[in-house]
Amino acid sequence: MMSSEDSLLSARRCFCLALFACIGTSSLMGCGASDAVAPAPMIPEVTVSVPASRELVDYEYFTGRIEPKEKIELRARTSGHMVKLHFQPGTEVQKDDLLVEIDPQPFETDLARATADLAQAEARHTKLQGTLKRIEAARAKGASTEEELQTAIGDTAEAAAAVDVAKAAKKTAEINLGYCQLKAPISGKIGDRMMDEGNLVTGGPSGAFNSTLLTTIVAVDPVTVLFDMDENTLVRLQQAIRDGKLEVPAENSISVELGLPIHQNQYPLKGVVRFINNQVDSRTGTILIKADVPNPKPETGGRVLTAGMFTRIRIPIGKPRSAMLVPEAALGSDQGSRFLFVVNKDKKAVRLNAEVGLLDGDMREIVSVKASGESESRPLQADEQIVVRGIQRVRSGIEVATKAADQ
Repeated sequence: MMSSEDSLLSARRCFCLALFACIGTSSLMGCGASDAVAPAPMIPEVTVSVPASRELVDYEYFTGRIEPKEKIELRARTSGHMVKLHFQPGTEVQKDDLLVEIDPQPFETDLARATADLAQAEARHTKLQGTLKRIEAARAKGASTEEELQTAIGDTAEAAAAVDVAKAAKKTAEINLGYCQLKAPISGKIGDRMMDEGNLVTGGPSGAFNSTLLTTIVAVDPVTVLFDMDENTLVRLQQAIRDGKLEVPAENSISVELGLPIHQNQYPLKGVVRFINNQVDSRTGTILIKADVPNPKPETGGRVLTAGMFTRIRIPIGKPRSAMLVPEAALGSDQGSRFLFVVNKDKKAVRLNAEVGLLDGDMREIVSVKASGESESRPLQADEQIVVRGIQRVRSGIEVATKAADQ
């Protein structure tokens, strides 16, 4: 007879065998059934838009530096103590504004002495003229000698010369007194003061460089932008003018456009070339060009351009032409080649290799496109649906779901 423990083990074995049999039967039934259907792939969603049609102009691009059209060093013309500064450094001044005063007392004294010397010389000259007239009258009557007459004539001429010397001395004293007040020779922005009130300044003739520098003034409107143009671009520019592709109203009056870093890809500032150098630098193959750019003062804040700034410059080299543009973000790059995707009537993406042109803001010109298998390039059509967002989810030939881009 089997014990209770043996009976329990026997029951467990039977249960396991039955379980394995059921699993095996289920597996066999599963193998005989048809395979499950794979889920359909997800259709990527992309944003599409038609290309934009715009008028574009071909440009040549340069980098330049802003310089003042005029720059003045204000130097002392006479020596003396500086008694008063009439300007605030870093502000704009107008022509003939009083800027600096030098102690005028020594020069007032010199002027008074020169005035007295002139009066004395004129009085002597008047006296000798009277003497000459009397001697001439006496000589006519035979009451005077020829020697006395010639002496009187000589003394009168000498007195007249002394009057001229005294007049010149007085004029010099007046000029030196006038130099005690230094006025702005031009309108512009004044720099920092180089000397403080109470210091002794040294003057010199016509502002010689050994005289004391007091401050500087730079013109602010208009300003000049300097840049170098390579000789090949110069030849192309001149050829465009000769061919009538670029209208120039007068010699050295080519239009230019400027932009600062804050303007990003825009060129909102306009100017005109006023100077092209007379020769190309043989060492660099470039020629110096200067353009005048208006720099008006806004109602609030300072002027846009400041001397010393770097700026981006472009010059048109042709007339406006029609072009098709797409957002720069719609273009991909593959080993240096640019491409974009269009969606055809079957809602399938088609890759087009693209020849690109100018960048206008965030839009890129498409010169021509070519699909795989096509023998020749063609223009981009105005009604083609361009994938402008989601190109990373697209490959050629797949079906896509589209939505229109916000205008």
